Amino acid sequence: MHARSVIKNLHYMLTTSLLLLVGGYTAYHGFFNTPPQDVFISKQKLSDSVWLYVTKYDEGNATVADIYRFYLDKDLENKGIINALKERSPFLETNTNAVTATAYGNTVNVKMTGKIYNFTNSDLFYADGIAVMPVINISANGIRD
Repeated sequence: MHARSVIKNLHYMLTTSLLLLVGGYTAYHGFFNTPPQDVFISKQKLSDSVWLYVTKYDEGNATVADIYRFYLDKDLENKGIINALKERSPFLETNTNAVTATAYGNTVNVKMTGKIYNFTNSDLFYADGIAVMPVINISANGIRD
């Protein structure tokens, strides 16, 4: 009878700890993987198949620097742009929106001066069912604080 009580208590503690572990894991990933609260800044046509979109993080205050995110995609036609971009990853995150971008075909050239928080030199999106994979070249000058 005593062994049954011990097993029952161990089962209860194990079940409770597993539920807390799964709940904590879900809450952690739900909190940190939420899309950023960005506002749409601009849209620029770079080539026939590549458009540049810029968003700005809108939840900052005096202690949080401005963060601009740059995306490459097809023409999103001014409806639901911010929702479409929330499903994408930016190829560039900086502290400035003073970025000059040009393209020739699927090669995108970016020039900027400022801090780069995140950068990747390739991207992938679909335009009319065709995969478009622009290659990104960057020329960046840093700044001193």
